[in-house]
Amino acid sequence: MTIRFNSTLSSCLISLLLIGGSTASAQTNKSVLQDIGIEGMKAEGWMKEALTTQRNGLTGHIQVAGAPFDKEGWGDATQKKMDRWEDFEQTGYWADGALRCGYLIDDPELTQRVKEWIDFQIDHPKEDGFIGPELHNLWPHVVFFRVIMAEYSRNPSPKIIKALSNHYKNAARSQTLIKTGGPEWDFNERTMLHIEMLCWLYQQTNDAFFIEKAENTYKAFCSRKSPFTMQAFLSDEVPIVHSVSSFETLKIPVILYINTGKKEYLDAAIHGIQKVYKYHGLADGIPSGNEAHDGNMPNEVHETCCVSDAQWALGYFLQATGDVQWADLMEKICFNAAFSVVWKDFKSLQYYSSPNQVIAKNNSSFCMYVGGQDRMAYRIAHGPACCNGNMNRMIPLFCSRQWMKKGDNGIVAAMYAPSSFTTKLKGSKNEITIQEETNYPFEETIRFRMKMKRSTPFSFWLRIPQWCKGASITVNGQAADIVCKAGTFVEVQRKFSDGDIIELKLPMKAKSVSMPYDGVAFERGPLVFSLNVKAQEEITETRELDGIKFQSRILTPLSEWNYAPVDTENIEVVNSNDYSNIWNPETTPVRLKVKAVTVTNWQLYRDNFTPYMPSVIRKGEEKVIELVPVGTTVLRMTVFPDIRRIPE
Repeated sequence: MTIRFNSTLSSCLISLLLIGGSTASAQTNKSVLQDIGIEGMKAEGWMKEALTTQRNGLTGHIQVAGAPFDKEGWGDATQKKMDRWEDFEQTGYWADGALRCGYLIDDPELTQRVKEWIDFQIDHPKEDGFIGPELHNLWPHVVFFRVIMAEYSRNPSPKIIKALSNHYKNAARSQTLIKTGGPEWDFNERTMLHIEMLCWLYQQTNDAFFIEKAENTYKAFCSRKSPFTMQAFLSDEVPIVHSVSSFETLKIPVILYINTGKKEYLDAAIHGIQKVYKYHGLADGIPSGNEAHDGNMPNEVHETCCVSDAQWALGYFLQATGDVQWADLMEKICFNAAFSVVWKDFKSLQYYSSPNQVIAKNNSSFCMYVGGQDRMAYRIAHGPACCNGNMNRMIPLFCSRQWMKKGDNGIVAAMYAPSSFTTKLKGSKNEITIQEETNYPFEETIRFRMKMKRSTPFSFWLRIPQWCKGASITVNGQAADIVCKAGTFVEVQRKFSDGDIIELKLPMKAKSVSMPYDGVAFERGPLVFSLNVKAQEEITETRELDGIKFQSRILTPLSEWNYAPVDTENIEVVNSNDYSNIWNPETTPVRLKVKAVTVTNWQLYRDNFTPYMPSVIRKGEEKVIELVPVGTTVLRMTVFPDIRRIPE
């Protein structure tokens, strides 16, 4: 996967950053697009069905996963108290996903469970203002404070700003947000990620204290040796670091750029993420990460935590630059990686998953980290429980960045899925609702229906993906005179009235994509396609909560998967136009047909692992194979041997 980068990097950037120039003394916001949290957003159509399935599964019944989710979390822990920092991190992840999910599907019972935690923490600070457990590691507070930020975007309460301000200004533990070294060096280093909250408070209050503290914290952090500093991002050294920490730290200079306008921050972050995808990017949009990044072989795994954290970080890149490539990448991650790491009823998940996984057992991961253990199996609970918490954020985070604003008078449809968005423009009392009606990414047409009491002039911005040629827009059935260039946001500027319909058509062409290690994959629009491998299921555990069964299982392949396409240009697209069950491989509305041959010398590695690409190809029978979206599968082959590049 190629990440575009047009800025010229200079060796003087480090000296400029550490940290030259004056600190911002008046509020700055250099973002091209403005994040609005989950204000006024609702999921509709297939997305609401997906989030409802999530709620009915582990998100709404997280206690079934056991510790730490069966304890009191960030609430009033007088009975089931947590002691380890990991417990607070993991329950904080769940709270972030559950709160957003609840608001998106209008489930007050789910949101209330999280709001009780927020209220308890805001209402019960320590004497000096410190919020939360007094742990040796302050990283979990970052996770939970993001939950508070999300709640504030929906219900802006002054007491939240007051409490968080007091926490950072007065609490003794908050005076130094740098901690490195020790047995948990990687997680200790995440203490500096409080910069995200400091910058958020700066935007809410216009108090220069917060941006000064943020920049000084980053200056101190970058003066130490770490693979997550500005110097490391700017270097040409291949990043072999913890994949989640990679995304968490890459977003920090982007946030600082948004709040200071210092371009050296943004340049280094983009160079850093460019390296991650150059050396570790996989077919479904997530870089490899068996804890650490580990190359771009198609059978490499990525951690489920990274599916959430990548989207969260990339959202800041999108805000800062207004560059379509980041929205394209977020769609690719959500529609492919996110839906492929969970069982379709959202009652079990993988800790590690891969674009190429034809087996998912208790010991079928190549991962060197503690042997991979059972991390590729679909389990109710994994150890550690970080992915059990973080997977609840994957889809809600995508929805949270679907809609943005641009300036005082612009509404931006940044990413596409059925939804509705209600807002008021600056200086106006007129409420505007935009209903997004579509089966995208399974269909090419997206309709935006305007609802308002009074006609209102504003700019409506639509994204034309990089992969799309021939996009077109109609306004109330009439072709709009707008150039829809691929890889841009286009503006529909008019006085909108109730009942107006803007229709965007995004033609999708099926194509083959060359991949590393002599591989080839297939895409259509934002969807990546896979050969669905039929699986023999073995249930390894059953748990029950509220009369609902949750099951863990291991999977072995029942159908052939060892194919190599012989014609990568003539791809047949089959559309059923039946959108009733889109995430099932048997009923998904779009599939591709490709001519291929069996590769007779390509088998499971040691009878237990998905193999590497074959070094030579011994051709067997020629067949037409059918490919389905990767998100519909549990076992799959996504990156095939490219017969044009591998000798016979």
